[in-house]
Amino acid sequence: MIDPALESFAPLTTSPASDGPRIRSVAGVPARAPHRWLRIFAGAAGLVLLVLLAYWPLLHAGFIWDDDNCLVHNPLVQHWWGLRYIWLHPRDSIQYYPLVFTAFLLEYKLWGLNHLGYHLVNILLQAANAVLLWQVLKRLGLRTAWLIAAIFAVHPVQVETVGWVVEQKNLLSALFYFAAVLAWMRFARIAPADNPVVDSRPRTAPPHYHAVLTRDAGWYLLATLFYLLALLAKTDACTLPAVLLLLLWWKRGGFSWPVVGAVAAWLVIGGLAAAETVAIEHGQVGAHGSRFQWPLAERLFIAGKDLWFYPWKLLWPHPLLEIYPRWSLSHIATWQWIFPATAFLLPVVLLLLWRRIGRGPFTAVAFYGITIAPVLGFISFYLQVYSFVADHLQYLACVGLIALATEGLWFLACRFWLENRGGNQKPGTENRKLIVTVVVGSALPLILAWRTNVQSRIYSPPIHVWTHVLEYYPNCPAALEHVGAYECNHGDVTAGTPLLLRSFKLSQGNIAVIDSNVGDVYCNLLHQYAAATGYYRRALEVNPRYPYAIRQLVQCYARLGRWPQALAELREGLKLFPRSASLHLALANALAFGISKPDYRAAARQYQLALRYRPGNPVALYRLALTLEKLGRWPAALRCFQQMLRIAPRWAQGHFRYGQCLLAHGHPAAAAAQFRRTLELLPPTAAANRALVQRTLATVWRGAHHIRSRP
Repeated sequence: MIDPALESFAPLTTSPASDGPRIRSVAGVPARAPHRWLRIFAGAAGLVLLVLLAYWPLLHAGFIWDDDNCLVHNPLVQHWWGLRYIWLHPRDSIQYYPLVFTAFLLEYKLWGLNHLGYHLVNILLQAANAVLLWQVLKRLGLRTAWLIAAIFAVHPVQVETVGWVVEQKNLLSALFYFAAVLAWMRFARIAPADNPVVDSRPRTAPPHYHAVLTRDAGWYLLATLFYLLALLAKTDACTLPAVLLLLLWWKRGGFSWPVVGAVAAWLVIGGLAAAETVAIEHGQVGAHGSRFQWPLAERLFIAGKDLWFYPWKLLWPHPLLEIYPRWSLSHIATWQWIFPATAFLLPVVLLLLWRRIGRGPFTAVAFYGITIAPVLGFISFYLQVYSFVADHLQYLACVGLIALATEGLWFLACRFWLENRGGNQKPGTENRKLIVTVVVGSALPLILAWRTNVQSRIYSPPIHVWTHVLEYYPNCPAALEHVGAYECNHGDVTAGTPLLLRSFKLSQGNIAVIDSNVGDVYCNLLHQYAAATGYYRRALEVNPRYPYAIRQLVQCYARLGRWPQALAELREGLKLFPRSASLHLALANALAFGISKPDYRAAARQYQLALRYRPGNPVALYRLALTLEKLGRWPAALRCFQQMLRIAPRWAQGHFRYGQCLLAHGHPAAAAAQFRRTLELLPPTAAANRALVQRTLATVWRGAHHIRSRP
């Protein structure tokens, strides 16, 4: 006999007058609709309030880790023309997540680089995801649906996802993931009353799916749209079709070919999206080479430890780090194979026991395994350079574990209550159970919200994220690199340089960002350009697709006077990044102002390409105007100066050079106005420049028409 409580993954209540199950609604719709909507509003408001209380300190956080590359220094998300490359050129972005980069573009147009807006969006998305998850779980018939959603919303392991701006991809993907599940359940007619034990329909009599396919095609199309949006935000959502089949098996006990066929179409779409992401991760991001070549046995070991790591962090979320120590693969003790053995054996045991304990426990564990599968290490991804695990990787998968624990405890509590009452509930029992449920259901989310609030404070200021990592993981190369770079950039070279060199030694020179940052110390702070070239070279050996290292290497060659090597590096870089505005700009500068025999025509073409891929760059416009002057194209030069000053109206040197161009082209009155504006913008400390501008202005007044001086 199947225990109906476990079969539905929610204990059944009984009416005082009958020993059978009591149904409170028909097809999941309560009889009193106004009260239902009031309960929905109250529950949603409670989840939103919990999320705001838990993550409020993140509003004062800044940008961390790769927020700079994806947002701060990414021209694609700062100009409307970037939409073309975001959607139509997958290899021009760090990853092909067009929906996320489009969201960043809209947010940038609203509030620029003010981090407050991005963090507020993340917090609101987390609240929306909690509400949607609650509705999904309610429709699946879980009695503790609100509590599961509340724990998911404010558990401390979610701080990394909500506090890291780039992880808006997780939040957006989950938003459409849950919306797709809700729409698909309407299409498949899955509701709390679908449990065969509760709705009194025979187990072997599924609904008429052929009729459903024709009547509810709109819900299927809507679900497909949401699924596509989830994939465009993050391709980890490709596991959703397998999850839907799992839900069908749980709620129906079988499958129907029309519905399986509908899900199969999603499998094809998800597979194509996953293949594209893997290709970009391996080819463009750099998840390839000897660092990622592990034999199958080691990958099984990594996956097994990962599968147990995440439940432990849910149970004991301390400490929570941005980067955790990597598992050691050089010496794997025999006893450690218990992790992969038990991780893969547990779902098999639950599946074999489903006739005794119901399908719910296996469904929860299988959901966790399916959702976490893309990041278990069977497919290489760049984060594995630092660690095999991360809190944000279990953002969706943790729902299965939370549901298993919460529903299981609820079932045990109800059974204990009934056994202590001899199987018969006395009057008032339901009220006492309701009070206990409310107290426990409120206390746990509040405790977790408090812990999440404490964890969120680590993100302000951002450098605390890395000092916090070093407290528990003192040999973390990435944390040492971030702290060292922070110290150097704030003037403490003596404290920062040893940290950077130590991070380089610990990483064995196999992390391009660390190699490049060490090179920055020698190039920008110590001015030892020959030494810096070695580190930039090492960074490009590790990751040839690293435009920043190319630009810095070119700068070092330029300072050393090795222009042929600089030009060769730039041309090789442009083969990899033909639409890189920064590389086109660097090549143009070298052609116009670096080599002994400038090629102004070639330089002008490179400046124009730089402006094509990053319109509105004032430096490129300024340099293009100077180059056009050299070519004698005065009207075009004047137009470039005017456009440059519309973008950067407080650039003193720009006004001065514009004035010189006007004067040379026969407009002394307009030139004098530009020189006066230059004097207004120059700081009082720039005495030499102010004196030069004053002399130039005096010359204009005396009727001079050609000035070659520069401030």
